[in-house]
Amino acid sequence: MRKVLLVALALVVTAGVGYVAASRAWGFPLFGSRQEETSFEPAEVAIISLGQFLTNLADNGRFIKVTVDLEVDSVRGSYIADRVSELKTDVYALLRSKTYAELSGETGLRNLQREIRDRMENKYPHAVRNVYFSEFVIQ
Repeated sequence: MRKVLLVALALVVTAGVGYVAASRAWGFPLFGSRQEETSFEPAEVAIISLGQFLTNLADNGRFIKVTVDLEVDSVRGSYIADRVSELKTDVYALLRSKTYAELSGETGLRNLQREIRDRMENKYPHAVRNVYFSEFVIQ
């Protein structure tokens, strides 16, 4: 009888710990309490990949290999997705105009992000929210 009670107690403790861990991981209320809800509701976004770019830089003998992804408003995302070739041409033109010194370091990467986003903003206002690089190599 004592062994049965110990096994039952161990199961109850294990289930309780599992419930607490799951409530923290998945965000459901802990034992009926409601967590504070924030009024922040993120807008619907989508990620569109422009793919990998491999091109020469303005410096002789230097090149860049970069993979570019765009964070776009989901409402305008299909419009942007239909114009990927046009956007890729703009990114290639921008990359080919850059020198190694302009792209070096974190400031070079951040400036390139900003310039790509600005070009997209000029063509398609309020469509592109951010630019991400999943690969960035300059040689």
